[in-house]
Amino acid sequence: MIMGIDHGYYAIKTRHFSFPAGVTAYTHEPYTLKNTLQIGGKYYVCGTGRQPILRDKTVNDNYYILTLAAIAMELRCRGLPAESSVALAAGLPLARYGRDKKLFTEYLLRNGQPVSFLFEGERYKVKIENVKLFPQGYSAIAIHPELVKDEPSVLLMDIGGWTVDLMVGVFLLWR
Repeated sequence: MIMGIDHGYYAIKTRHFSFPAGVTAYTHEPYTLKNTLQIGGKYYVCGTGRQPILRDKTVNDNYYILTLAAIAMELRCRGLPAESSVALAAGLPLARYGRDKKLFTEYLLRNGQPVSFLFEGERYKVKIENVKLFPQGYSAIAIHPELVKDEPSVLLMDIGGWTVDLMVGVFLLWR
């Protein structure tokens, strides 16, 4: 199954969910398990405000934790088994796409696949089989190339919570 996740600075977005890209870690069980992921003996409450903008999203485990939470939420919403394999389609900021593509792919794949964790008290075992990365905002045009078919040039703008990314003229190759 292919699952799209937008790893934004402001929010994590999937087909059915959007929540703030903040994580708060606890060494003990929090008062509620709502939005809580448990892995490696720690508890992570996902969606707790914003984290600071990180040029490199792989410097800590926050985006990985948020990815697992997003996968669990999507599996539950879609009525799929808690033990599943997924292929991720994710976006990277345009300015960092070339530099970070390999690093972010490895970060999400983690050699220790599959990974077992609890989300909101429910046990999950997830294998991320493949990761395909795209420039952020690219999918908006990629799924409807007919919208730019006769345009001499195209300006694609991805407006995020803290950033604005621009892509110019890339789609001329589609003619």
